[in-house]
Parts: sequence; C-alpha cells; structure tokens
Amino acid sequence: MTDAATVAIAEARPRGMVRVQGRVVAVQVEPSDAPPAFTVRLEDATGRIDAVFMGRRGVPGITPGTRLCLEGRVCESDALPRLYNPRYELLASA
Repeated sequence: MTDAATVAIAEARPRGMVRVQGRVVAVQVEPSDAPPAFTVRLEDATGRIDAVFMGRRGVPGITPGTRLCLEGRVCESDALPRLYNPRYELLASA
C-alpha cells in the first residue's frame, strides 16, 4: 500500500479516496445461489464502513476480530459508506 496516512472512518466521504483502519466486527458471505460477494464490516472509534469483495466468498486471514487497513473509493449508500474491492492489508493485533 501507499504511505498515505489513514483517516478516521467518520471522515470518509462519498466518491472520495480513503485509507482507513480498524477491527473487523462482522463478515457476511452471499448464499451459494447468489453471485459471490464477501462483505466485511470495519469499525474504528469514530464509525463503521463496509468493504465488499465482489466475486469472492472469502478472503484468507479476514475474520471477525482481525485488524485491517483498507484503501479505496467510497461509494454512496443508504446505510454505511462502502468500499468495493478495496486494497487491503492485514495488521498485527494490538
């Protein structure tokens, strides 16, 4: 990943590029009869953001409790901000 500084999740704005980090609080896998997608909910002290990995039913190393850094473009959403197919980096547990 680039050396860009991370920002608080609360600072993520639609259509903006962000680099955020936090802890995975939930994962969701689409059923086998739906197109593959693996959704990760990341949380920091300021908020939550969803990362959707299209075409995948899992990402090795990403489970609830994992510390993660995500980088990508924020998409507009009715609920939480979302990143589709973001770059990711597994972080050491603190």
